[in-house]
Amino acid sequence: MKKRIVVLCTALALTAGVIAGCGAGDGAALQEATKSEATQEEAAPEDANAAAADSAETEQAVGLANPWVTITEEEAKELCTRLFKAPEGATDVEWLKCEDLGDPEKSVGPLVQLSFKLDDLEFTARAQQGAAEDADIAGNYVEWTVGPEDATLANWGEGHMPGKTYRAINETGYVDMITWYDIEIGIAYSLSVAAADLDGFDIQAVAEQMYNEENEAFADMPSDFVQEQSGKTSFDSYDDVIAALTPGQGYAYIELYGSEEKLLAVTDLVFEADHTAYEASIYGILDGKVSQLSVVTGAGSSYPLRVEDGILYAGTNHSYETYFISADFGGLMMKDSISDGVDTGTNEFSGFTREENTFDAPTTDYTGGQEEFDKLLAERENKKAIEFTVVE
Repeated sequence: MKKRIVVLCTALALTAGVIAGCGAGDGAALQEATKSEATQEEAAPEDANAAAADSAETEQAVGLANPWVTITEEEAKELCTRLFKAPEGATDVEWLKCEDLGDPEKSVGPLVQLSFKLDDLEFTARAQQGAAEDADIAGNYVEWTVGPEDATLANWGEGHMPGKTYRAINETGYVDMITWYDIEIGIAYSLSVAAADLDGFDIQAVAEQMYNEENEAFADMPSDFVQEQSGKTSFDSYDDVIAALTPGQGYAYIELYGSEEKLLAVTDLVFEADHTAYEASIYGILDGKVSQLSVVTGAGSSYPLRVEDGILYAGTNHSYETYFISADFGGLMMKDSISDGVDTGTNEFSGFTREENTFDAPTTDYTGGQEEFDKLLAERENKKAIEFTVVE
């Protein structure tokens, strides 16, 4: 079940400090560090002390600009309802958060980071609640030339948590990474380690040790406006959910591929003109209880939520998102996720599409450009918008 990966990487100049970076700025920092090393090698011996002093000042300046903030483990738990823990025997444990990579308007929480040492190796683990399934939260600036390889994590997801493993290696050393996604709540995870030699090392085993059963209690925290209003995180029926709505809020029944039962969409804001909404919580039946499957968003009245032929359409003028129901877990699953990169600052098209509602099914990387992207957005505009019933 655990497949090993050997990856030839064109360049590996990665340290634990680089892995701990926040945002695209770390790539520039890595380039500057490489340039600095080359300059020092070419400098005359008498200039070595001055070069070292300049390097220290530069490092200090970069550190001051770092948007990471040190937090406690308890504070980290408040930011991510199903958080990992440091494995037994870990030392130099440190918790951090990066607010800059969160997006409260889209229900994306801060990026949470745990760094620790185990068996003389330095690890960096990250988690982000509300992140998209394909979100790259790891911050590893290496090229994975082989992989990813499928993995199934024990403990996580009752032993059915799908993940992906990666490895990069060249004459400088190794980088190993594993990622997984909690579809029930909507949390992206990653665990990375860099070292001179990781031959025979199993990063999946470390990730499995990081499962924290005690944190399951935090999964009962309210995750949307209905749960906050009612004081409950699961309901006996759809009528029970609707009863918790207040005047001006709305609901609609929808049908999605992968579910034989109707689902309930509830929203805190219904547009008066056409009774549409750009954001909604989707509720379905899990383990006999009506539970929230996910929150989906568009962007204002111009990009309302739509449903057609069992597919839920969301996203903005810079993103194209579709959903159906997972055959593996019964939760909401992303079918298509494509972005033009404007919101993330990359300005590059990226994303994936999938045809089947299971994690074992292959995904196809998006390789189109502006013309293909515009066509997708135009097709989405022709789908039927969800019409919500407003609570009086």
